[in-house]
Amino acid sequence: MRAYCFPTCSIRVSKKLTRKEKIAQQQQSAQPSKRQQAAELQQQQRSRNWAGLIVAIVAFLVYANTFQHGWALDDWGVIPDNKLTKRGISAIPEIMSTTYRTGMDVSDHTLYRPLSKATFAIEWSISPDNPSLGHIDNVLLYALTCFLLFRVLLLCFPRSLFIPFAIALLYAVHPLHTEVIANVKSRDEILSMLFFLLTLRSALLYARGGKWQHLPILALSFFAALLSKESAITYLAAVPLALYFFSEAKGSHYRGVMVSMAVPAVLFLLIRASILGQYQSAPYAMVDNHLIGIKDFVTQRTSAIYLLGVYLYKHFIPHPLICDGSYAAFDPAGPGDWKFILSFLIHIGALVYAIMNFKKRDPIAFGILFYFVTISIISNVLMLIGTNYAERLLFVPSLGWCIVVAVLLDRLAGWLSPQSGTTPVPLVLTALVVLGFSSLTLARNQDWHDETRLFNTDLKKVPRSAHMRFYVGNHISAEDYLTTLPDSAAIKAALVESIAQLDTAISIWEPYGDAWQRRAYNKYVLNNYPAAEQDFVRALEINPTNPVAHNNYGNLLFNTRRYDLALQHFEQAVKYNPRYSHAWNNLASVYGVYGEGAREQAMNNPAERDRYLADARQKWETAIGFFKKAIEQEADYAVPYRMLGFTYRNLGDEAMANKYFREADEIAKKKANAKN
Repeated sequence: MRAYCFPTCSIRVSKKLTRKEKIAQQQQSAQPSKRQQAAELQQQQRSRNWAGLIVAIVAFLVYANTFQHGWALDDWGVIPDNKLTKRGISAIPEIMSTTYRTGMDVSDHTLYRPLSKATFAIEWSISPDNPSLGHIDNVLLYALTCFLLFRVLLLCFPRSLFIPFAIALLYAVHPLHTEVIANVKSRDEILSMLFFLLTLRSALLYARGGKWQHLPILALSFFAALLSKESAITYLAAVPLALYFFSEAKGSHYRGVMVSMAVPAVLFLLIRASILGQYQSAPYAMVDNHLIGIKDFVTQRTSAIYLLGVYLYKHFIPHPLICDGSYAAFDPAGPGDWKFILSFLIHIGALVYAIMNFKKRDPIAFGILFYFVTISIISNVLMLIGTNYAERLLFVPSLGWCIVVAVLLDRLAGWLSPQSGTTPVPLVLTALVVLGFSSLTLARNQDWHDETRLFNTDLKKVPRSAHMRFYVGNHISAEDYLTTLPDSAAIKAALVESIAQLDTAISIWEPYGDAWQRRAYNKYVLNNYPAAEQDFVRALEINPTNPVAHNNYGNLLFNTRRYDLALQHFEQAVKYNPRYSHAWNNLASVYGVYGEGAREQAMNNPAERDRYLADARQKWETAIGFFKKAIEQEADYAVPYRMLGFTYRNLGDEAMANKYFREADEIAKKKANAKN
């Protein structure tokens, strides 16, 4: 053995190291110092912070071109035409205790989503009739949601930055989300997702640290998600599913989480049942969901599975996008139809993969199961809902397929570079998909700029949709649209075109009550009273509880001096919608005419003058009560104020008459200023 010589100047005499000591020394030298570890952690945190910020900025930028958009579709009924929303912050207690559509001129009360509606009331208090504020808030909330999504994904994938970043980016720019972000009303979807992420974050932190303080936050977040949109009930399955895949949760953790979610769920269902139970709503209509019209149960469900295939296709190839896919945009698909078979096989294959890899806690399996869980109650497979197809319904489920794609891209690195696992290909592919999706999203946002553009664009994609024909016809005959036209000839042309579109809607689905009603109204405006009356009668045959049809038919009867019949229909209108301000005003107007008739009788019959004048006074006092009812429902409705002025003048109360004339003028002035 060779002898090692040491310098004679050495103070410390070295000894020969054993094998174990050499290994220990090597390990020690290989381990970074505490300072190095701290620096690495700090750098890692900076990278995560920057990645989260990038996700939020990208989400903001791809939707920033919606800031100047107007109202569209259901926006009208929920916000600018909703008498409850327009009362602003003061209406929030009533919003919390009434149905979602309360304040609209309809009798449908099947939804309870007070939280999103409350945000609209707050915005109205800040800046009335300002769609830009609603659009800006939608984008800001969406950017916050995407940022929070990234932070939650970091808890799910603690050893990877790429996977959470890729998932969050894909989700942030996905074109399927344009209907939700670009349509102010769809904030219910954004809030539901936002509060789901807060719920999931609290659950994951509780499962890791076991601190009970996370549970109250979890319960409150889940309750807020439910108050945003009812479909949040699926989170009862989604949250424990995520705990299984992305934590080492024990039985006690599961019990704590589930109890904390069960309590607000039961509370919400009880509140919802008590509020909705006060109303009787009509069943879902075939025009909204064509599956309802399919009597064969098997064909009904196979058609639903086929539409699931359409949904799946749009996740990966989001084109063309449509704002309506109801009757008859899609054909039914029977058991032997290839469209059903293909969709069924793909979904079964995905489900089999998820089940087989469940115990392995494969994140791809989680993404698939998350999709199935969150789409379950809106898929029409388990139960029929109010629509057969709507891209907004994919806002939450789409996260599942974003997870699948991002994990596959991450695994691609290992397949392409098994030795090092480092290759730019996944990052490049992610960037390409993000850029492609972003361009589609930016373009689709422009379609939502206003209803004229949206309807003209989407009608070309689904010309057989009865709803789309109705949307176009209703839009070009609406007062807001007609006032933009240059002259009476243009207005008449728009009404004629509207009638043509409504003709087509009715030819697609004959018992389309709203289309009959709108066509009748257009004919009435064009002074074609006989044809209008026929359409009103048919509209009320289809839906005898339609308050709008009763009110508009009452207007026709009033203008043709059939006051008793008009009175009956106005009474029916307020019966089916006690908050219908226009119907209350019209009801009052009938009594106003009755009063004038009695006064005329007094002038023509001097012997019974006092009796007729007393009758006139009684009729006018009744009218005053109904005019005030109209104001109670819609404080900024100028017409009943002015009519109150005339009525008080008839009663000889000039002071009260002038008071209401001034208030009518002030309201008209405020509306004119707001419009300018």
